[in-house]
Amino acid sequence: MGLSRSLWITGISLLVLSLALPVSWYAWPARSPVSASIDRQAWEALGQLSDQYGRSATASLSGDSWVLVFFGFTHCADICPATLNQVAQALEHMGSEAERLQPVFVTLDPERDTPEHLARYLDFFDERLLGLTGTPEQIEQVADAWGIYSRRVPTGDSYMLDHSTTLFLLSPDGELSRRLAGQGTGQRLAEDIAEGLSG
Repeated sequence: MGLSRSLWITGISLLVLSLALPVSWYAWPARSPVSASIDRQAWEALGQLSDQYGRSATASLSGDSWVLVFFGFTHCADICPATLNQVAQALEHMGSEAERLQPVFVTLDPERDTPEHLARYLDFFDERLLGLTGTPEQIEQVADAWGIYSRRVPTGDSYMLDHSTTLFLLSPDGELSRRLAGQGTGQRLAEDIAEGLSG
């Protein structure tokens, strides 16, 4: 009787596991981008966007600053605000070195993230954050060029986005220095950025 019960429990467990695996695959956080480099096409796609003040991204990103790029959306409930807060803390930890860096938030939700909305949202974290948006077609092109995964997830009468969370650190000439994790402390992110700037 004990053996039969044990086999029955084992069978049920295997059945539950087989049903849960496909669900967990879709529910798992977004995969990180696989792009090994950022090419000219990716930069040109980014340059077609506009910032929260109505200026072209090309004009906003001109100069000799390093660039830290993160993709997300303002209606995100957790990862995006946590990452933006981490970036803001990193800027504080960097002190005067932060003047060499331009942090950029690219929305994956242009229908809701208008320039005006981006301006209000990003100012809450740090006024040095540059927000970029565009048409749905432009955003899709940028996401593809940068190797960003994004998928709309319905939530009742609205939706959320499942998306990549990697940050890209690029040199002033547009070369990808490194990809950074979006989870951690502001101090750790500041240290990782400092290594990139000095490399």
